[in-house]
Amino acid sequence: MAENQARENSKEDEQEKQNKKPKRIIILVLMLLLLAALFVMQCELKNYKEAALRKQAVADSLATLAQETDRARLDSLARLGQLSAEDSAKLVQAKLDSARRADSLRAADSLARAKNTNKGKSTAAKQPSSAVEQSSSAALPPEPPKKTDSIPPEASIVPPAGRYYAPIPLKVECDEIHCATFLSIGDTLHSQPASEVVTYNKTGDVFFRAQDSAGNFSPWQSAHYDMASDNVCGKNAYPVPVGSRTVCVDAYEYPNASDAEPKDMVSHEQAERICEQSGKRLCSIVEWQSACRGKDGLRYSYGSSYNQTKCNTNTNSSKRSGRKEQCRSWYGMYDMNGNMWEWTATPSKGHENYYLVAGGSWDSNNASSCLENKYSFYPQNQYHFVGFRCCKDAQ
Repeated sequence: MAENQARENSKEDEQEKQNKKPKRIIILVLMLLLLAALFVMQCELKNYKEAALRKQAVADSLATLAQETDRARLDSLARLGQLSAEDSAKLVQAKLDSARRADSLRAADSLARAKNTNKGKSTAAKQPSSAVEQSSSAALPPEPPKKTDSIPPEASIVPPAGRYYAPIPLKVECDEIHCATFLSIGDTLHSQPASEVVTYNKTGDVFFRAQDSAGNFSPWQSAHYDMASDNVCGKNAYPVPVGSRTVCVDAYEYPNASDAEPKDMVSHEQAERICEQSGKRLCSIVEWQSACRGKDGLRYSYGSSYNQTKCNTNTNSSKRSGRKEQCRSWYGMYDMNGNMWEWTATPSKGHENYYLVAGGSWDSNNASSCLENKYSFYPQNQYHFVGFRCCKDAQ
């Protein structure tokens, strides 16, 4: 019995030892994990401190760089101010030297004149002092002023060359602000200032030019005027030879009045009816082009080449009739180049029920010549860029 009891007690002790062994292992593992966690935290803390130190070092470096940059800028400004002061002093000294040289030169010239005047009267008056001679020999003549502007101005005359039926007020215009203008009647030998209007009433040539503030002259140009005595066409219409006929063509786009708003938004049929109500008709393309090209058959009413300043061809809207004084044909028609396309009575060849429009509009630029025409406008439609003018046979 006793042995059995001892044997059982021994087994229980052994079992108890075996049960305690896993617990010690778990505790040991937990302690190792805790130590590992502490180590990791310590490493992270060390890294954080190192990062903070690096950040602070960068901030300190930037601050130092900013201070050095500001110091360098201040030094540069101070140096610039010093240089400016030195340059100003040099400039003042140079001006003083130049003034002294000029005074010396004037003194020498005065003494030389006195010498020539009083020659034979006094030996002292004949010879300038040695000091003056030295100053005169050292003096330099002043440099002539430099001419920076060598481009002559552009002159124009209004009203432009052409046929007129009453005395006209001539004036010469210049494309620069400060300009003197001149004209000469018949030739270039009788030049007179053209700052005021000159009334002109005879057939012949008028020559004109301009001078800008730098002294540049434009070349002489001429305009030929034909002063006629009889206008068979009445008010604001003038005769135009078309083949063997003479046609009276309105001077302005309808309503044919100076400084009036030209009528737009009118169909071809409406334009025909309005002209008929006025005792007239729409111009044919031949009549229209004859009036535009003038006696010399020019490409534009004002000349043979395009000039965007002459007519309303480079803007965004139409202008009142006659506002562009240079946009006048030889026979007296205004705004035939640009401003608005104009209906004509001529159908388009090969395009049934279409009619030609002529002359271009306010944005046609060089495609606004007397020969320019189109057929692509529907005759029943109204357009804000299409107007018309009327014609009639001369009596």
